[in-house]
Amino acid sequence: MESQTSIEQQREDYARELKRRFEDYKQWAMTHWPIAEQPLDDAAFVASQREMELLTGSRLHPGRQPDAIPAGGQQQAQFEDVTPAPWP
Repeated sequence: MESQTSIEQQREDYARELKRRFEDYKQWAMTHWPIAEQPLDDAAFVASQREMELLTGSRLHPGRQPDAIPAGGQQQAQFEDVTPAPWP
């Protein structure tokens, strides 16, 4: 059981370090961006941030249930149908 805990700890350490380095990279990129008229901000890294979440989540922990499941254990629909019904 200890080796399983050790593997899980290694994965958590890896994820933490990867996220830290990514934040350092973002900060460096924004600070050294050469086009002053169009500065970089966090919005420029949204897609990269999503990829980081995939890497440090489901790819790093295969088989683990996502943490985003509500407390009742039921998943909510990703969207709500708001199309109005046609006229009778």
